[in-house]
Amino acid sequence: MLAMPGSAQDNTGTQRTEQVPDNPYLAASSWPLFHRNGYAQASGPLPSIRRDARAGFQRFDNPEDGTAPWTVVMKPYADGRQAVISNTQKGVVKWLIDGLEMTQVSYLDLPRGRWDFDWNVAALSNGEIAVTSIKHNRIYLLRDEQRGCAECPLIVSRTIDVPRSVGELTIHFTVSYSGHVLILMEDNKLAAISIETGKVDAVHSLGDGERGYSYHNAFATDESGRIFISTQSAVTALDWDGRQFRNAWVAEYDFRGPGCKTPRRTSRLRERIRTIRGMRCTGTGTTPTLMGTTKDGLVVMTDGHAPRNNLVAFWRDEIPDDWQGLRGQDRRLAGRIALPLSTPEGEGHTAENSPAVLGGSVFIAQWAGFNPDCTPPKGVQRVDWDASARRFQLVWSNPDVHFNGIPTASSTTGLVYGTGRGAGCGYVYRGLDIDTGEIAFDLKLGDEDHFTDQGNQQTIADDGSIIVGVRKGTLRIFAFEEEGR
Repeated sequence: MLAMPGSAQDNTGTQRTEQVPDNPYLAASSWPLFHRNGYAQASGPLPSIRRDARAGFQRFDNPEDGTAPWTVVMKPYADGRQAVISNTQKGVVKWLIDGLEMTQVSYLDLPRGRWDFDWNVAALSNGEIAVTSIKHNRIYLLRDEQRGCAECPLIVSRTIDVPRSVGELTIHFTVSYSGHVLILMEDNKLAAISIETGKVDAVHSLGDGERGYSYHNAFATDESGRIFISTQSAVTALDWDGRQFRNAWVAEYDFRGPGCKTPRRTSRLRERIRTIRGMRCTGTGTTPTLMGTTKDGLVVMTDGHAPRNNLVAFWRDEIPDDWQGLRGQDRRLAGRIALPLSTPEGEGHTAENSPAVLGGSVFIAQWAGFNPDCTPPKGVQRVDWDASARRFQLVWSNPDVHFNGIPTASSTTGLVYGTGRGAGCGYVYRGLDIDTGEIAFDLKLGDEDHFTDQGNQQTIADDGSIIVGVRKGTLRIFAFEEEGR
């Protein structure tokens, strides 16, 4: 297997690069941000459940109903216990991991609109938790009632109210290496809001029409301040220096596919409904995910084409001088491969869940919608970037496994994790061998629909347990300690 420049082989046989640089404004935990880090990789050298482990699970209902939550973990407390934050449609739950037990500490109700889906959440290095209220155009900063207190409930530490004259917030935000919340706004804008002062330091237009409109994707950023955003017909890279935005490049690409018309109304709610129903010609590709370094790396995502979605990659920085480009495409497009197990045809859905990236390897799962039946379309695949040949290579594809959420890959365990339907109509949690795609860990959950992963991430806590937002609740998978340890 070819390795990327500056990369190494780990003992799983999978390429790996150096760790994504720590963001000093994110909590020092294993998973402080949705997609784990600013690169949106959902992977890393994460100690977690190993193949053939003896494991158990716990499932908890949301305190006040609501949808499947998004989850992050805070920095472990001094005694080693760790808080899990579940951000539901209606409020924020604090759970506490203590060995094999996970218990609810508090629930904080927040004023939110029914159809706003304020799921996004970030754990900050100052001990605060950042969440949104689209209804009030507000960012809430939450914290423990007493700092460093594991058993203390969450309270509102402060709020950041953004004037609607500046722009209307969406739920899509990340945290920059400069200490700003970078957040997408309606009307094709991106804002930078200082965590320290709460002031909007800059607002930038992404362009007019479909080229500037990003529907329901998160976005990626790196330590240089470069930001990557996908829209209906392009990928845009911006540079943020802590004071102002600057356009870096725009690469044209049709993410919806041939035959898809530009929507007459750019409504995010309308788009969500179309996506949930599995309709074609929706979305703007998956969340951009970064691979490699700032100088020679790529930004990858999956498009919504039919009959098969494509994995595509764009050069992050300077395009190599000798790169001729792909026929009929923007020269910045570095690679493209049709995925064997990712399609909106039949019972399938347009690619919605982001891939996981581990070194030069990309893991993509077939999404089966919010309500997969007993025979959902299945498929998980691994595609590697061959840096020497400058092309993608399919390493393996497993047509028998259903992962309905974002996969998570661990170079430490050599597994890629996910959950979905198994034999019969039951739900299972699985780990696939990174090198072969074969099932290496298999845990039966049950037949109840409340185990449904509707398209969430697999959050790995510092103790190695896995947290998943499921239908109206939170699921934890954990390994029992081996005898004699």
